Amino acid sequence: MKKIVVIHNKNSRGKKLTRLDLQKIFDKNQLNCDIYQTKQSKEVEVIIKKYIDDEVIFCAVGGDGTLSNLIDVLLKNNIANPEVACLPSGSGSDFMRTFAFPKTINEGVERLKSNQDYKIDVAYIKSENKSRHFVNVLNFGFLADTVKTSEALPRVFKRFRYPISFWVKLLPAKSDTFEINNDSYEFRDIAFNISICNGQYFGGGWNISPKSSLQDGLLNTQIFKVTKAKAMKLFFLAKKGLHLTDPDVILKRMNKISLKSRSPIEVDGDYFDHGPAEIIVKKQAILLKI
Repeated sequence: MKKIVVIHNKNSRGKKLTRLDLQKIFDKNQLNCDIYQTKQSKEVEVIIKKYIDDEVIFCAVGGDGTLSNLIDVLLKNNIANPEVACLPSGSGSDFMRTFAFPKTINEGVERLKSNQDYKIDVAYIKSENKSRHFVNVLNFGFLADTVKTSEALPRVFKRFRYPISFWVKLLPAKSDTFEINNDSYEFRDIAFNISICNGQYFGGGWNISPKSSLQDGLLNTQIFKVTKAKAMKLFFLAKKGLHLTDPDVILKRMNKISLKSRSPIEVDGDYFDHGPAEIIVKKQAILLKI
């Protein structure tokens, strides 16, 4: 088996792990690895450049943001079809739920030894100020605003930061005018939130997009064309993926999207920027170990 380059995000709000903890887990499973612990994205880039000409597996240890950041750095450094793994340990490890991947590192390492690979799509977003790749879910509007608030909460809240920020932002929230379009579709109307989904789960297990495929080159775009009161009902239905039958949830599948309004944007659990922004899909850009 190829060497595994393990990148553990020390800022992840899940279980605290030392380098020795990780080394013991990989040694026990007789896996050859180099282990790094990072706190900033620029550190990940330095690590990746050490292996740019080697055939290795890059393994993120953390939540969705850790995996998303790793993939972003790999693709921005023009590494074609990198082989990527993820051992969930963060407070928000939703992406790997799509594959029924184990929730503990010890069980996850066992899956790494199975050599099962799956080509997945990656999306790319560019605003006036920033750009990055994402693999799971982008939110435009209210839910992005809650993520921005969650990032300001003390670490003591850990896995409760998303629900806390949700309720904090709910009282003053209201529907707003959104504008999105592509070559074949245009929406300009009042809505509460727009979820643009590559994966199926977000927010600690909400089945936001049960019909998403990671290989079709399309993003499932869900427009919640509702008032705040109706949105709350739909969000609770979304926990089990039951919201898509409501006529006020507009579903479109797109391979590129223009976000025209200046609403806030979050990607894979991290605040990104505000609109306008452009989104495209890079079809089957990553080889994911599942």
